[in-house]
Amino acid sequence: MEALEIAPAPEPRKRPDVAPLAEWTLAGPDREVRGTLYRVDQTFEFWVTDAGAYRVDPEAGRIEIPCCDDEIVREQRLWGVPTTLCYMHRGDLSLHAAAVEVAGGAVVLAAPGRHGKTTLALAFHQHGCRVLSEDLTCCRVRMSPEVLPGPALLRLRSDVYDGQPPPGTHLAMTRPDRVYLGLDDERKGSSAPVPIKAIVFLRDSASDVKLERAPAHVALADLWALNFRLQTDDGRARSFRQLTRLTSAVPAWNLHRPLRLAMLERTVARLLEQFDRDRG
Repeated sequence: MEALEIAPAPEPRKRPDVAPLAEWTLAGPDREVRGTLYRVDQTFEFWVTDAGAYRVDPEAGRIEIPCCDDEIVREQRLWGVPTTLCYMHRGDLSLHAAAVEVAGGAVVLAAPGRHGKTTLALAFHQHGCRVLSEDLTCCRVRMSPEVLPGPALLRLRSDVYDGQPPPGTHLAMTRPDRVYLGLDDERKGSSAPVPIKAIVFLRDSASDVKLERAPAHVALADLWALNFRLQTDDGRARSFRQLTRLTSAVPAWNLHRPLRLAMLERTVARLLEQFDRDRG
């Protein structure tokens, strides 16, 4: 597994005098947090209004991080766009998804923000499954598709946290909008890739839990919307090839369920039933 070099910036940076590649509003307590990505020669600079500037050199596998009083926010932003740029450079694929390990394979839980990915991943953790990622999932699709495990951290909305860290986790930090739970050492596992056994799209439902196969062409369109890529002809073409390989090799499912805490047990039980049955 290739290692990233993470180092503090030697001095404060000045914003590049070039047009940005992309701009976003980022998740956080402040709805005005903005991220801006610049291309500067063969490197990138990612500027975030709540953390500072990250200089990313994908070829060298090096990221310079800003001086920031809030180390949790700085780390959260590091494991977003900056690291994504590095693993895209080595040929991997980024999805807005959580992932859990079930019966030796990765089940990717794909959905936009505020669709219950992290809460569902924690419910799997409480059933003894390993959490591989909770919001941004790195997939390797060169041969058979695999998930590369991410940071051993869960970020829960404050309104779904009951005030007590579940067994196998510990409280890392609380914020007005998020509670950060670290996974205990015995639940982290290694960084070795885990083969993907299924992609599950999280859908809202007004009634009961329902799991149905998703056609590959529908899964491709949905994953396209959840994929981070550079908005260039080459970036779009590369993502399309990777997503086509992924949806050709891995079954996709639509999971319709009421987005309520009371339905978590039934939701997890339905998925475990399906993918334990698919073990062989």
